Amino acid sequence: MRPSNEDLERIVYPLTRIAEGMRRAQARNFDPTKIAILREAGIKGQVRPSEIASGLELHQSSIARSTRVLEDAGHVKVDPDPDDRRSCLISLTEAGWDEVRRLTALGLDRFAEFLESWDAEEVRRFGSLLTKFEESVAEVKARESTPGGRRWQKKGNT
Repeated sequence: MRPSNEDLERIVYPLTRIAEGMRRAQARNFDPTKIAILREAGIKGQVRPSEIASGLELHQSSIARSTRVLEDAGHVKVDPDPDDRRSCLISLTEAGWDEVRRLTALGLDRFAEFLESWDAEEVRRFGSLLTKFEESVAEVKARESTPGGRRWQKKGNT
């Protein structure tokens, strides 16, 4: 059964306001592209700039500029990609891991402030529901995704 519009609005409007507030705060305090590079390198170990650009829907030149700044700061190491000499692989240095840990602690401290009046069970339940919501979003996106390739090449082939 589909939830009522009123019930959906009670979810959508606060989530939208929270997400927008988080984007503004992040942009004020941190460069979101640099954070994305650190996050992806931390998750994947090594990551190509093209993968980050594709995931963020940014031009590769933006990733290259931010990567140079992170490399100059000693947070990432850039090595040639052995599988594709035209590309490179970005990985975290120890200083980069320290920066990831520092940023994570800042974020967790901020969220702890938001939830300090909640009891532990409410926090766990909220986390479970957010995870379930995230999984639902991923399922819908997967169903809606279109296969790659050029449309003009597919005409008449469908």
